[in-house]
Amino acid sequence: MHKLALQPAEFPDYTLFRSVCTSGLSQVRPLLDTAAASDPFGWNYGSGFPPSYWAYGRLRALLALLEAASLKPQSALEVAAGDAALSACLATMGCRVVANDLRGDNLSEAVANFSNGEAIQRLPGNLFDLDPATTGLFDLVIACEVLEHVAHTVDFLKQLRRFVAPGGHLLITTPNGSYFRNKLPTYSQVKDFDALEQQQFKPDADGHLFLITPDELRSVAQEAGLGVERMVVWGTPLVTGHVRLASLSSRAACRFCYQLESLAQKLPFAIKQKACFSISAILSPTR
Repeated sequence: MHKLALQPAEFPDYTLFRSVCTSGLSQVRPLLDTAAASDPFGWNYGSGFPPSYWAYGRLRALLALLEAASLKPQSALEVAAGDAALSACLATMGCRVVANDLRGDNLSEAVANFSNGEAIQRLPGNLFDLDPATTGLFDLVIACEVLEHVAHTVDFLKQLRRFVAPGGHLLITTPNGSYFRNKLPTYSQVKDFDALEQQQFKPDADGHLFLITPDELRSVAQEAGLGVERMVVWGTPLVTGHVRLASLSSRAACRFCYQLESLAQKLPFAIKQKACFSISAILSPTR
């Protein structure tokens, strides 16, 4: 089997991570002052220290932004964009951004919270109804935490590939099916994908149909005409708070957890893929 392009994650500077754990992702997102009123879970303005889901979510947002920015895209399409925060951040870097989401009203409400909301083009609706002949092509297509909600993974990746400009990339993030606490079937264990169609496209963890392992992601990407340029796994319980470590969550634990999470990237991949909750991958068309 061809060896996966597996690399260590490039974590943000500790001071930035601590800042978003202390004061929320408003530290990196171009939010209006009035946006605090629409932050019920505290992601943008609240605190959340590791080990906890709240710290994990902050680090996930930072890593996705770092990965996207490292590609220096001039144009980007973010599918299932949710609050479109990644689009808003890329727009501050001069990138032309288009945000797609099935829930059009939610997308409009979210975009209204950004100081550069007028720079974010909105394309509500089902991604499969979009046509690159109308939207144009993009240097970067982003699908964060989407694969696990879609019944037909290969078809989804093929559709995403249609929007990638020559020399462009896909940024994919998804939970890691090899993680030791995963209780869902992985992609290769599903026998009838058609049966999952009625459950797909649901938001949040309730809509997880199955998870994908690193090997499975490479396989489905190849079937969709995509190659893996970079893949990382990250997110040990020292960040996520799994296995009851969330009871240790505190401001004092922040540096310790961050340092151990960084050191975990040096583990052999066979161990790391079992210990880490998340996958991030950069793909590019091969045909």
